[in-house]
Order: sequence, then C-alpha cells, then structure tokens
Amino acid sequence: MTTRTTTRGRRPKHLPDGRAALLGAAIDAFSHLGYDGANLRGIAAAAKVDASLVRVHFGSKEQLWRACIDTLEAALAAPVEILRAISVDETRPVRDRLRDAIGLIAAYALQHPEHKCFISLHASETGERGAVLYRHLLEPVYNCMEKLIVEGMAAGVIRAEHPAMYFCVLAHALHPPPGSPVLMQVIAPEVGGEAFGPALLKQIEMVFFTPPQADD
Repeated sequence: MTTRTTTRGRRPKHLPDGRAALLGAAIDAFSHLGYDGANLRGIAAAAKVDASLVRVHFGSKEQLWRACIDTLEAALAAPVEILRAISVDETRPVRDRLRDAIGLIAAYALQHPEHKCFISLHASETGERGAVLYRHLLEPVYNCMEKLIVEGMAAGVIRAEHPAMYFCVLAHALHPPPGSPVLMQVIAPEVGGEAFGPALLKQIEMVFFTPPQADD
C-alpha cells in the first residue's frame, strides 16, 4: 500500500506560490460551501499545498476568511474608483452615467464570478462577518451608486421609492445564476451564450429606466 504525501519545498514555476494558491482555493471553497462548510484540509488539498501552510500564512480559518475579503476588496478597488468618477461627473446626463455605471458593474460580475458567489453565499451572515462583508465589498459600490440613483429619481430617469431598494433589485438583476447564458441558449439562442450579456443589459435598461424624453 502506498502512502500519498504532499510534496514540500519549492513549487513548480507554473503554479502560484503557496499563499496565493491557498487564497484562490479558499475563495472558491467559501463561495460554494460557506464559512462553516469549508474546511482547512480541503482548502489545502485544492491548493495542492501542505495543510500546515494554512497556519503558517494565515494562522486560523477566520484569518484566512478575512484575507479572502482583503483579496476581493483589492480587486474591487479600481472599478470602484471608476464608478466614483462616473457618479460625480455632473457634466454628463444622469441617464448616461447610470447606463455606464450599470455596465461597469455587469462587466465586473462577468469577469469575477467568484466575487458574486462569495457575496451571495455570505450576504445572510449576521454578526461580525456580515458587517465585514458589507463594509468592504458592498458599501463602497453602494456609496457610489446611491448618489446616481437619487439623482436619477429626482430627474425622473428611474422610478424608485428608496435608493437602497432600487440598488438591491438592480444588483440581483445584474447577477443572474451562472447557468443563465446556457439556459437562454436553449430557450432563445438569439439572446443566449455570448449574446446574453449585452441582451441582459438592454433588458435591464428597459425595465429599470423610464423611457427617454426628447430633452434627455
């Protein structure tokens, strides 16, 4: 009977370093299994590193989770800056700025599905983890969008009673289930597959915006 061991020492050049590999595996595990469902040995195995490296690099499961938040927040920093610039640029019509902001959020969701999955699975968390999730991954985006939504409400571009509720419904519309493009390819090929993203944005604009006026 042979015993399978995890190779110690330098990792092959084509593989990420141990810390990066653990972070990638942890984000995937927490995104699909939740905090309680993910375990450190499984994360280490998925990262192809020795389980002891979790303690070396992160110390604990809680600290690993926080490191995942930091990684996702860092990836979000550049888009948030663009979103903030769109929000404050009052030289452009609010309809155009809302359209650009929504397109930016949609593009980010497509490029970073792990971000969407992580938030979706942890959005119902209460206590400190829920507060950390909101403060680092949701609040920066909402703070930028709130001004645009309020401005759009005042201009009659969008119909909403509360900016936070509008943002909540919009966020769900921009983050359909992962299999949606494939499903639509079966139901309606003209808006499925690669055509799904542009078609979704067009539909969202039709649903979430009022019809443009002649003086817009």
